[in-house]
Amino acid sequence: MDQDSTAHGNKKEGESGPSAAPAEKDLSPGEAPKEGLKKEYVIDIFRDWCKGCGICAEFCPKKCLKMNPAGEPEVIDAKGCTGCGWCELHCPDFAICVRELAAKKAAEEVD
Repeated sequence: MDQDSTAHGNKKEGESGPSAAPAEKDLSPGEAPKEGLKKEYVIDIFRDWCKGCGICAEFCPKKCLKMNPAGEPEVIDAKGCTGCGWCELHCPDFAICVRELAAKKAAEEVD
């Protein structure tokens, strides 16, 4: 193999190398692993701390939260949560927490 093709990562016919393997490190944050597992999240709302400002529900990018008639936020779509943490970061009262659940497949293998 000449130096030019080595420097540019070009391979000659029949060669294999590290770039032939799938790149699992190229996952973006919040992206599910290639095994088909989807990350799931729990949204905890601390009612004693919440003053009902509605910031979490108004700006949730996936609309996982809504304000109920009593003026309190409630989780309406936990499965749709991507774990971005926007609600947690912008809550002025630190009344909301987003936690990642353990993968279901991993939990089933333990049994």
